[in-house]
Amino acid sequence: MTSRRIEVVHCAMFFIPATYFCLTPYRIRRVIHHVMILVSSIAGIMPAWAQKPEITQSILLNPISITATRSERSPEQIPNSITQIQRDTQQGYQPGATLDEFARGTPGVFFQNQYNFTQDLRIAIRGFGARSAFGVRGIQLRVDGIPATLPDGQTQLDSIDPSLIERMDIVRGPSAALYGNASGGLIDITTREAPNEKFAIIPRQVFGVFGYTKSELFMGGRQSRFGYSFYGSHLQQDGWRNHSAMQNTFSQAKLNFQINHNSDLMLVFREFYSPLSKDPGALTYTEMQTNPRQASLRNVQYNAGEEIRQEEMGIRFRQRPAAGKEFTITTYMLHRDFQSRQPFFDGGQVQFDRLVGGMMAQFVNDHQLLNRPNRFLMGVDYGIQNDDRQRFNNNLGVRSALNLSQIERVQSIGPFVRNEWNIADKLDLVVGGRWDWLRYQVKDQFKQDGNDTGSRTVSQGSGSAGLVYHVTEQHQLYAHVASVFEAPTTTELLNNPGGRGGFNPHLSPQTSLSNELGFRGNIAGFQYDTAAFFIKTWDEITPFELSASPGRAFFRNAGQSRRIGVETRLATPEWKGLRGEVSYTFSDFEFEKYTVNDANLKGHIFPGIPRHRWEGLLRYSHSLGFFGQLHIHRVGEFYVNDVNTATNPAYTLGQLLAGWELRRNNFESSIFLGVNNLFDTQYNANTRINAALGRYYEPGPPLNLFGGVRVRIVVF
Repeated sequence: MTSRRIEVVHCAMFFIPATYFCLTPYRIRRVIHHVMILVSSIAGIMPAWAQKPEITQSILLNPISITATRSERSPEQIPNSITQIQRDTQQGYQPGATLDEFARGTPGVFFQNQYNFTQDLRIAIRGFGARSAFGVRGIQLRVDGIPATLPDGQTQLDSIDPSLIERMDIVRGPSAALYGNASGGLIDITTREAPNEKFAIIPRQVFGVFGYTKSELFMGGRQSRFGYSFYGSHLQQDGWRNHSAMQNTFSQAKLNFQINHNSDLMLVFREFYSPLSKDPGALTYTEMQTNPRQASLRNVQYNAGEEIRQEEMGIRFRQRPAAGKEFTITTYMLHRDFQSRQPFFDGGQVQFDRLVGGMMAQFVNDHQLLNRPNRFLMGVDYGIQNDDRQRFNNNLGVRSALNLSQIERVQSIGPFVRNEWNIADKLDLVVGGRWDWLRYQVKDQFKQDGNDTGSRTVSQGSGSAGLVYHVTEQHQLYAHVASVFEAPTTTELLNNPGGRGGFNPHLSPQTSLSNELGFRGNIAGFQYDTAAFFIKTWDEITPFELSASPGRAFFRNAGQSRRIGVETRLATPEWKGLRGEVSYTFSDFEFEKYTVNDANLKGHIFPGIPRHRWEGLLRYSHSLGFFGQLHIHRVGEFYVNDVNTATNPAYTLGQLLAGWELRRNNFESSIFLGVNNLFDTQYNANTRINAALGRYYEPGPPLNLFGGVRVRIVVF
């Protein structure tokens, strides 16, 4: 009753000239549902439109995606370590479960937790993000130019289907001067565009062991100035470990309108529903060695898991009012209904209704500065996040008494500028800056333990400067320096080890200074990229657990830390159907000032990040349609706690993929079979940093098989 009353009273306020709209979670869900129905109807009648005589000549739409530098730019002009990954044919033959399937082989990027969907995939770039107990932290993420990162800096990946990705740009290193509130970098995703045909349909079915099944349907087409695509998927599995079953359903509609030669409009609608996601929890080292398939006893007793429903929509309008000038405005809103059960009694059940809205505006001007090409970019981001949160006691899986109820709101504003100047024939200078302002507010609605209503404001600037020296047309040397501001998320602030609501008064933002030097190029078709970096961080936010609440993460600041690393990658040209790539990452990360419980941890190594990591990929395709792929991943030993008393053993994983593809005019079909964990290695797919009671380890499955079929039919 309390939650329903709050939903009626509290709403998100969005402003459109001369009009105010009050959007409750119910209204947002209704709006997006109706729009999804409309989009599906448009997709259904498009084949009929395609049969009508055309009055004007058909124009194929080429949507312009927002790149990692917020404007169209080639990698050779960017003074950052950036990896561009285009969708390969064999991307369609992966299981389609987690984002790392698309980004394997990227140096400096470490993925964990592919099999616990309750905790979400963990991504760390140069060590930033390794602290995240769930979701992604320290990394900004955009999908089709629309923020997937919340205004407070947290990102959930559950509503991003890897089978839908067309392109991924990964910026390794600080990008706070452009996007704000992130130390590790940026992942910029573009989802699959409408097929070039008037109407095509692409179903895919995947099966695997441990009850894994995934059904997908992608369809769409182009007609004159209009392109559309619709995608839906259903994923479910029993899981290898006990108490790890899950299922979810995802759908997306994407529309592109070429309004005229100078402007275009993109609309995106997504819906995600996960009625089941069980959390098997982490094990001690002894439990992991004895029976890695077991779930944590507490997680079973308290029925740990979660249910999620999320709807989101975004609109992007782009106009070129004159040659060299470009204006873009993007608006978005999101509703998330979340319920979870954690493996402890006191406040062990959490639910919240989340409303998120925002707007981004930017202007790009290409002109001459002192008779040299220059690009100037300026803009502002605004976001608002409103969470109606309650916590209940978890009485062995049964919801018990309410012990927290509060409204949490975050507003963020970030104006930014960037200038890219070709100061000489072989030299580019890039400078930029941003000021981030975040205001946190909490309204306590459960005052039996006192009134924890309050607010907090943090703000700081971030700047960057970089040089690119073009040694030749094929080789570039670059240097980059950046300051970084990263504020805590609401979850980090509100998980108060003091046991009350409100904010943790002892948790502060972290700041960093990053220095990077890199060399990249192309020699006879061999592409290479090497970067070395040094990053110093003050007040680094680190996680820990309390024995009274195992599985619940709290956060504190480490005094000072430093990161030294080298990332390198080499990719070969194709030769007789063969091509390959190899990458290596060296990470020397340690604390310089850090005291916990009177223990001096100076010189201790960062937990959660291996010192050495190697990846290799070999692909083969034959003109008759046969193909194969071998991927090898070697992860070195790493610590799992700040005091460096427990480690995660080194391991080597492999994946073997093979299949056959048939193409005949307007029809394509393929069949594929894959083997995960090729060497049947006993390893941990995830580690929980500084976990209580020594429960650091989440074992990964042994050798397992998957396979499926894919069809592509051009109807018109």
